[in-house]
Amino acid sequence: MWDGSLVVAANNHGTCYVWRLMRGTQTMTNFEPLHKLQAHNSYILKCLLSPEFCEHHRYLATTSADQTVKIWNVDGFTLERTLTGHQRWVWDCVFSVDGAFLVTASSDSTARLWDLSTGDAIRTYQGHHKATVCCALHDGADGASC
Repeated sequence: MWDGSLVVAANNHGTCYVWRLMRGTQTMTNFEPLHKLQAHNSYILKCLLSPEFCEHHRYLATTSADQTVKIWNVDGFTLERTLTGHQRWVWDCVFSVDGAFLVTASSDSTARLWDLSTGDAIRTYQGHHKATVCCALHDGADGASC
């Protein structure tokens, strides 16, 4: 399943949709509906699949206006854990290349580094005077193996 064929989208009602891209003709692309998650009770601001380098960390992250990040196990789309600690909307997230960590950005003017094995925020980055609405991560791995 981790072959680049999954497509994920979310809406402002807290629902996340997952499809599989099916091979079609050159002019037509077909999508097979796989799952519908009622992920949050408020706006979903970001949905992101973890990198495909590691089979044992296959996650979907959803960030929300409800101040949480939810981590879903893609094998069955079950809730793995809810990350709490931000005081305002969580706008963005990015996985480490091995899928073991997540960085989040929030309107509370912070970014946080999360250990996904424990759900703990292991570092809070402060210094912005306004909302932190996006984040990026280059953890030094170029196609690293796990």
